[in-house]
Amino acid sequence: MSKKILYFLIICLITIIVMVGCGFYFLYEPKITLFGDDIVYVDYDSSYVESGATISFLFDVDRYIAIEGAVNTHKVGDYTLKYHAKLPFLYQSIETKRIVKVIDKEKPIITLKGSNVSMYVGDAYKEPGYVAYDSVDGDLTEYVTIESNIDVKKKGSYKVTYMVKDKSGNEYQVERDVEVKVRPTTKPLGQALPILMYHYFYDPSKGEEGKNSNYMSIAAFDEQMKYLIDNNYYFPTWSEVADFIVGKKKLPKKSVVVTIDDGQASLFNYAIPILNKYHVKATAFIITSKSAGTKFRKYLFDNISYESHTHAMHTGGCSGGHGGLFRCISYEKGLEDLKTSISILGSSDAIAYPYGDVADNVLKITKEAGFKVGVTTINRKAQVGMDPLELPRVRMSKGMSLKTFISLL
Repeated sequence: MSKKILYFLIICLITIIVMVGCGFYFLYEPKITLFGDDIVYVDYDSSYVESGATISFLFDVDRYIAIEGAVNTHKVGDYTLKYHAKLPFLYQSIETKRIVKVIDKEKPIITLKGSNVSMYVGDAYKEPGYVAYDSVDGDLTEYVTIESNIDVKKKGSYKVTYMVKDKSGNEYQVERDVEVKVRPTTKPLGQALPILMYHYFYDPSKGEEGKNSNYMSIAAFDEQMKYLIDNNYYFPTWSEVADFIVGKKKLPKKSVVVTIDDGQASLFNYAIPILNKYHVKATAFIITSKSAGTKFRKYLFDNISYESHTHAMHTGGCSGGHGGLFRCISYEKGLEDLKTSISILGSSDAIAYPYGDVADNVLKITKEAGFKVGVTTINRKAQVGMDPLELPRVRMSKGMSLKTFISLL
């Protein structure tokens, strides 16, 4: 082969390599691909976990990806995360973005002051009051709308409906029963008793976050218990509560019952030390088939009583109500469950119904087991004349200010 031909072939090869390289540079477009969705929805007050991204290329160049932006899950809104990379060997910059929407799906809560209303024909209806609160938007009391079908001229049963919507569109509705009666010869007792209902506790100073409205920060709980002691509130026993409800006994005007449901770790680690600090008398409702059924014995104090949240019926399995098993369990199994719980706790003074569910068979079993008082999750004060086995409680919610707490007492 002559040198001319050899040179020509070399030049052709170089030309082809240059053309291929130029074509690759001008025609190949690397792209950032997100792991997960382009639009991500995250619950308010939860944690955002970044899924990451990758670059489609001949070899691994993901190290060039940088992310700009941040997500604040403590504030509802849309957050833009920008993913960009500068590839020095291609002299190119590429980018894409992800939208993270922090949303509020939790309903606000309306707490009714007082209880159901009994009035007489011809009297004007007097609204006992209410408080509306949302863990994101705060106090929503002024946004509550009220509808009523009360006819004060006629004897009968009526309802007042309270509705509120938070800024995220979550709605909540609660009703108050109003009984218009013919005026009797004697006026019945009408004093109301707040039975406070707590569930779980958390310590923000340790980086803990309450998962939902059932969580109460220990700072708020401490402030509330201190207020009760500083203002000389009386803490009646369950026997006194039972006598009060049926009209046999009057209680001091400043009376309150403190209850904590479920017996989870935060009860023992956070709540009990604060209750002991101020010597507040409180009741913990224990699910005795779970770990608290043995753990409570290590936390026996004269100001803490342990009562039944059933042995093993705090679970779903029935239709109607909130779906609790207690609604449809057989009489024999239900009674056996409660007797087991009573034998472990050593008391049958009070019971908190799982999920707050109450039905005819629930009341029959509870009465047969010998309980004096039963508490539900209906959100209002207990009042003289109610069934002692169907008492409502005042729900304590995450983010509740001391001012709101005081207004519910």
